[in-house]
Amino acid sequence: MIRGKQAVVPLKFDQEGQPVTKSSKFIYKRLNLNDLRFLAVWRACDWDIEKARERIDLTGETIERLVRKLSCFREEEARVKALCEIPTPDWIAAKHVENVYEGGRISDSEHRSLQELAKIEGAYKQTAPASQLNVFNITLTPDQEAKLKPVFDTIALEDAHGSL
Repeated sequence: MIRGKQAVVPLKFDQEGQPVTKSSKFIYKRLNLNDLRFLAVWRACDWDIEKARERIDLTGETIERLVRKLSCFREEEARVKALCEIPTPDWIAAKHVENVYEGGRISDSEHRSLQELAKIEGAYKQTAPASQLNVFNITLTPDQEAKLKPVFDTIALEDAHGSL
C-alpha cells in the first residue's frame, strides 16, 4: 500500500522464519519510493549487487544501507522458491515411506497436508486405459447392430476355434 512517498510492504515470514498467517501479528517494512526503485532493480538483476550498482545511480554507502534494509526480501524470495520445489510426487512418496519406517510419527495435521499436496501435485491420479470400450454397455440402433453383426460373428467364430 503506497501512501504519499511511503509504502507499507507486508512480509511473508516472521523473525523465526515461520510463514505469517492471519492469526499472527502483521509484519511489514516501511519503504520510501527510492527503496522500492532499488528493490525492483536489484530483483531484476537476480539479486546481484554489482549489476544493480551499474544500473542505478547511487553511492556505494547508500547501496550498502539499502542492501542491509532490503535483504529480507531476497531471503524471502529464496525461501518461497525452496518451499515451492519440495512437494513433488517423489517427495510425498518419500515422506510416506519415512513415516512407515519410523512407526507412524507424522501427526494428523502433517498427514492431511501431505494428502492435500498429493492431490495438488496429482500423485494419486490414475491413468485410465486409453481406448478400452465395454461393448456390453453401448446402445446401438437396429441399423448399427446389423452392420456390426458380421464383425462380431467373425470374432466369435475365431475365438471358438482358438485362432486368437
